[in-house]
Amino acid sequence: MTEPEPQTYASRLAADALTIFLFHGVVERHVHKIRNYTRKHIAARRFASILEALTAAGTAVSLDDVIKIAAGKGRLPANAFAITFDDGFRNNFTVAAPILEARQIPATFYLTTGFVEHNGMSWIDRIEYAIECVPQGRVALPVGERDYRDAEGARVLLEEIRTVVKADPGIDADRFASEVQHGLGVPETHGSNDPLDQKLNWAEVRALAAEGLFHVGGHSHRHVNLAFLDAASLAREIETSRTLLAERAGLSCRHYSYPEGTPNAYSDTVIAALKGIGVQCCPTAEDGINPPPFDLFRLKRVMVV
Repeated sequence: MTEPEPQTYASRLAADALTIFLFHGVVERHVHKIRNYTRKHIAARRFASILEALTAAGTAVSLDDVIKIAAGKGRLPANAFAITFDDGFRNNFTVAAPILEARQIPATFYLTTGFVEHNGMSWIDRIEYAIECVPQGRVALPVGERDYRDAEGARVLLEEIRTVVKADPGIDADRFASEVQHGLGVPETHGSNDPLDQKLNWAEVRALAAEGLFHVGGHSHRHVNLAFLDAASLAREIETSRTLLAERAGLSCRHYSYPEGTPNAYSDTVIAALKGIGVQCCPTAEDGINPPPFDLFRLKRVMVV
């Protein structure tokens, strides 16, 4: 997987559109053989270079600015861009935020509240962790057993796992992650303090939100596909995240993003439920830029790797 040049992202800016960039984590260095092969967490030096390329070519805006512009209360500057982060990794606070502050670039951080409550890991991070621990092994997928014998084979397997699990509403992703860990003989792991896993705590969330440049929003409670949930489960999932953001950090739920963010991860029903808890803007993870007028619940983003 070739690492795109920083200028590649600057080339996604457009004079008459908004480009929203989606990050997950920023780390000081990479130390794993298999984990983070998707570059969900990018190196700090690379993050700074990307921001420098963007600011040289465009103008940073906040998603609060975007809400106002969508309401006719302002104009979109040329080559406008916004910075967002999903999931709530602690390195957003310890590594990314100081780099953003030094350049006075606003950003929105979307938190999975269950991860913050329990320093939790997503199902796919749990599987990556297990495969990193076991250099060769066999994993039982719903479509059959798969062997991997080296790092490249492990990456191919992980791509298949992502494709199968994300497409099937009948698969309980966390239960599947536990089955993979057990099958590989790895102790069941739901959290760790590795920089690829460690999440913000609530004191850090409050400190991040207190910085005038930044906004903090929701990203569900358990990082589940909201469109796969029945009505009662959907209501419970988003209300739990709203309640925890309010009670633990004094935050409203104006900003949100869909877990997974793919076309099958949201729907009119999901959007109506989010609006019901006060959400005003909820971007997807679908690739693209956003010419006005904006649909604030179907905004596209550019994934940075």
